[in-house]
Amino acid sequence: MGRFARRLLVAVVFIVTTVWFASPALAADARSVTPLAAWAVAPTPGTFQVPAYRAAAASPRLVVCQPGATLTGVASQLASECAYHQIQQAIDAVRTRGTTIYVLPGLYHEQAALAAPKGRCAKLDDRTPLSYDDQVACPHLQSLISVTGVPDLQIEGVGGPVVVEGKKQVGIRAYHADGFYLRGVTVRGFAEDGVNVVETNGFVLDQVTGAANGGRGLAASTSDHGLITDCTASGNGDAGIATASASDQGGGRLSIEIRRCRSYGNLIGYSGTAGDSVYVHDNQFDGNSTGAMLDSSVQAVGMPQNHAMFVANRVFDNNADRYHGCGSTCPRRAVPVGTGMLLAGGDENTYASNLVYGNWRYGVAQYWIPASRRGETDPAKQRDTSHGNRYVGNLMGVTPAGAASPNGLDFWWDEQGDRNCWQSNASPAGVPRTDPSTLPTCDHPSSGGPYAQQGNPTKTSVVTACAAYRPGNAAPAGCDWLTPPRRPAS
Repeated sequence: MGRFARRLLVAVVFIVTTVWFASPALAADARSVTPLAAWAVAPTPGTFQVPAYRAAAASPRLVVCQPGATLTGVASQLASECAYHQIQQAIDAVRTRGTTIYVLPGLYHEQAALAAPKGRCAKLDDRTPLSYDDQVACPHLQSLISVTGVPDLQIEGVGGPVVVEGKKQVGIRAYHADGFYLRGVTVRGFAEDGVNVVETNGFVLDQVTGAANGGRGLAASTSDHGLITDCTASGNGDAGIATASASDQGGGRLSIEIRRCRSYGNLIGYSGTAGDSVYVHDNQFDGNSTGAMLDSSVQAVGMPQNHAMFVANRVFDNNADRYHGCGSTCPRRAVPVGTGMLLAGGDENTYASNLVYGNWRYGVAQYWIPASRRGETDPAKQRDTSHGNRYVGNLMGVTPAGAASPNGLDFWWDEQGDRNCWQSNASPAGVPRTDPSTLPTCDHPSSGGPYAQQGNPTKTSVVTACAAYRPGNAAPAGCDWLTPPRRPAS
C-alpha cells in the first residue's frame, strides 16, 4: 500500500497547489435578507453566511416535547419550559430573530398539519411546485412542517431520538429561510423529500437523517452558503443527498459543502443536477445503484453543471438493483447500476484522492449531454458540456485494508470534450483499467481526436437509449444500465 499512499499524496499536493477554492464557511459573500410576508413585522435586514451552531441552551428559545418521554441531560433541564407538543406550533410562535427551538425525544406526526385543505388551498395541486406566496398561504398542503420566511431559526433535537414521520409530500421544508439550522432530527417515510431547503441563503443540516422517503432524503435547491454535515441518508427512492441548482460561482468560491455523511441503499447516493460549485468530501457512498452523480440532463437553473469538487470520498459496492420487480415504486430515471461516480455532462470538475472500489460496472464514468436535452436550442451551445474535468490521485479497486475489490472498469469515458485529463490514479495492477485504453494526462489534456465533437457513437448510443427510460416500462432497446453487471473477478 505504500505506493498507493504516495500517489494519493501527489493528489493532495496537486489540490493544494492548483485549486484555490475555499469552503463556504471560509469564503462566503453575503446577501441581504429579503423581508418576508410570513412575518407580521419584517425582520431587520442582515447578511448571511453558513450559520453558526448555537450550543444548548441558547436564548431566546422555545421547547417542544411529547408527553411521557424519558428525559436525560439537557432534555430534562428543558422539560419544564415545554409549551408545545408539535414542532409547527413552536415555529408559528417565533417572534424573535435568532430563536432556537429545542425538540425533546419522541415521534412527531404533527396532527394539526394533516387537516384537509380549505378555500384557496383546496384548489391547488398538492403534487406540483408551489410559488412562495402559495407556500405562505398553504404551508401544509405539501409539507408536514413548514419553515417559510422565518430567518435565523435553529431547530435541534436533544436528549434522544427525535423522529418526524407523516403522510405528506415533504417532511420539513425551509423556504426563503435564510440562516436555517437543523440538527439531530430523523425525517422518514414521506412521499417525496425528507428535508427540502429551497431558495435559502445560509443553511446547515447537521446530524440529520433522511430515511425511506419516496424521493430524496436530504435536499437543497437554488440555495447558497450551505453545509450538510455528519448526516445519514438511506433507503430513499431517488437520491440520499441532493443539491439541485446550487449557486453557480463559476470557480470563484464554493456554494455548498457536504462532508462526513454516509448515504447508502438509495438509487443514487448523492445527486447534483446543476450541482454547481459544490464541495463533496470525506463522505461514504455505498450500496446504492450509483454512488454519486452530477448532471446537466434536464431544464434547471445553473446549466450546464460546473466547478464541483469530490475529494477523499469512499465510494464502493454501488450495485443495488432498484429496477426489477419494483412495480409502482420503480425509479423515475435511469442510472447505470454498478457505478461509483458519474459525470453526465459537466465542466471544470475535480475528482481527487477518492477511494473507489467494488462497483461492478464503472468506478468513474463521464459522458456528454447535448444542450438540447435541457431545452437549449442555440446551435452554438450544443457542445457546451464535458470539458475541463480532472481525475487526479484516485485509488481504484482496492479496499482500505488493501484487499483487491475491482471495479468493472476503473474509468469509462465517451471520448467527447476538450481539456479532460486523468493523472496519478492507481490500482492494484498499477495502472487503472480504462475505456478508452489510453486516457489523456493533465500534462497533455484532451483536445481534438476522432470523437471530441460528439463522442464515440457506440458509447453515446447506449446513453441515448437509456434516456428513453420511463418508470414501469421495460428497459429501452439498447440500454443495458438497469441490470447489475456480473461481479468482476479479483
